[in-house]
Amino acid sequence: MGLLARSWPTSGAGRNNRRAKQHPCPVRRQQGRLRHSTNVRRAVNEALNAAVPNAFRKPIGNQIGTKVYTVRDDPQTILTDLRAKYGTCTPSEKAANGRRFDEPWDPNEPIEALFDRLEDCYIFAMQNKPPFTLEQMIDKAITAIQLTGLYERALLEWQDFDEANKTWAQLKLHFEEAYEVRLASGLGTAASHGYVNNAAAETDDDSISTIQESLASIHLANNANYQALQDNLQAARTETATLRSELQAAHATMANLAQTRQTVPAPAYAPPPAAQFAPAAAQYVPPAPAVPQYGHQQYYDGGRGYNRRGRGRGRGRGRGRRNNYGYGTMYNAPVPAPPMQYGSNVPPVAGTIPPPAVPAAPDRNKPAFSNTTKYFNNWNMCFSCGWDVPIWHTSKTCDNKCYGHQDGCDRQNAQAYIAAGHRVSKRGMHKTQLPTNPQPQQA
Repeated sequence: MGLLARSWPTSGAGRNNRRAKQHPCPVRRQQGRLRHSTNVRRAVNEALNAAVPNAFRKPIGNQIGTKVYTVRDDPQTILTDLRAKYGTCTPSEKAANGRRFDEPWDPNEPIEALFDRLEDCYIFAMQNKPPFTLEQMIDKAITAIQLTGLYERALLEWQDFDEANKTWAQLKLHFEEAYEVRLASGLGTAASHGYVNNAAAETDDDSISTIQESLASIHLANNANYQALQDNLQAARTETATLRSELQAAHATMANLAQTRQTVPAPAYAPPPAAQFAPAAAQYVPPAPAVPQYGHQQYYDGGRGYNRRGRGRGRGRGRGRRNNYGYGTMYNAPVPAPPMQYGSNVPPVAGTIPPPAVPAAPDRNKPAFSNTTKYFNNWNMCFSCGWDVPIWHTSKTCDNKCYGHQDGCDRQNAQAYIAAGHRVSKRGMHKTQLPTNPQPQQA
């Protein structure tokens, strides 16, 4: 029995068969791959023949019948042709995809539903340009989660992630874990947050008693609102009556004031005291006044005669000396004095009032003036133009200066110039009151 149970070595042919099974021929391996690929293509094409409608499987060259996909047809080429012919997206589909991409997430649904919807919109946009970016898809997901207000801690943890780790895969993994933790804690998704879509919070409001209670509540609320409206209207009426009485009282007061108002006279102008003439340190000696000087030029009136002591028979009598024509009356005529040399606008010495170039005319007794109100509403005066001039008109800015005009003369020192003998214009000097209702042209 021991000899029969002993295992003897096999022959060479057996060893070759085992080696062939362990190391098959490359040709056989390739043939196996081809048979496998053909079987897969046949299965895919048969599935396409069943899934694609006949209207979309048109034969080549507009032949009669319907195109049947066989093993010789490449599935990838078939799908590419179908997408190129019938897969063009319309504008309405693009707009619908954009709206679906922007929709908020309903917390009653699993968070995977949010991720699947965003991924579908992302793939749709990739096939129909322009595509969405991963940053846009991540931002939409974060925004939708923030709007629920349920995952504050997970959002704070997401903000602490490095920028390199803020990928779509990390976002799905992180918030799926937060969603599962929330479900495990028993808080649910939205029952404790007042979402109207929560089925557990829904109550039966179709019963007759519920409807009656609702109608009674509406009726009570309507009555309360009506009473409040009536109270508001009554308060408005009372306030309107009060305002009307106050307005009438104000009108009566204004009428009384208009009747008793008295015209307040304009303040009278009080001229300043005359400035005292203070001579400079170096005493200024003015020249002699313009008093007529009489020369000794002799004139003879009437008479005819001869040289020297000749006799004449004219009307005049008497003898004249050195008269070549005869005798007559002789008298001395005044010789005009030369003009004064101090008629300039600049005084010879600073701080003094120069002597006048033209002697002042004597004052004449005139009756009191009845009009004492100025025409121009200012207190300017001019040496040459008088005491009632426009706002721009002064002795310095005068454009009609007379002989002997003084630029330094104004209302404050005019009396000093008059006392010094200058011919200061007194036109409008008696007007000492400003106009009561001046117009713009009276400035």
